[in-house]
Amino acid sequence: MGTLARMVRQECVLLDVDVSAKAEILSCLIQSLYDAGYLSDTELLRRDIMAREAQASTNIGYGCAVPHAHSAALDKSLLAIARLAHPLEADTPDGQPVNLVFLLAGPRDSAGLHLKLLSKLVRLLHDADLRQALLSAADSQAICHLLLEKDT
Repeated sequence: MGTLARMVRQECVLLDVDVSAKAEILSCLIQSLYDAGYLSDTELLRRDIMAREAQASTNIGYGCAVPHAHSAALDKSLLAIARLAHPLEADTPDGQPVNLVFLLAGPRDSAGLHLKLLSKLVRLLHDADLRQALLSAADSQAICHLLLEKDT
């Protein structure tokens, strides 16, 4: 199993989430990490994510956003995923609305791993077939399986 696939938690894969703003989907993803017991402080992670967003947009194009941050709110790197019910208009390099959001968060002392995971995820998301499969996956288990297949 690849490094990225180990970071995904099925209970933190949210499907067809109905939100109208990026801040809302970030709150949903952060809450999923908290509800699953992986996060100690939702507000701390939210501040860290928003501070990173203030530096530069994490909308990468192709309908995807990869908000990420280091935070003292958790002790291991994790990935939470949301597939949106309706794409969000966002400031993206290609002008496409966002319909897949991948929240990557890790402890402050994991900069090397964080960069490796972020790079791998962005590379995977350049694959149009994978993006389409993620958009049409039947459930969170299928999404996790798709990432596992690609993360070799």
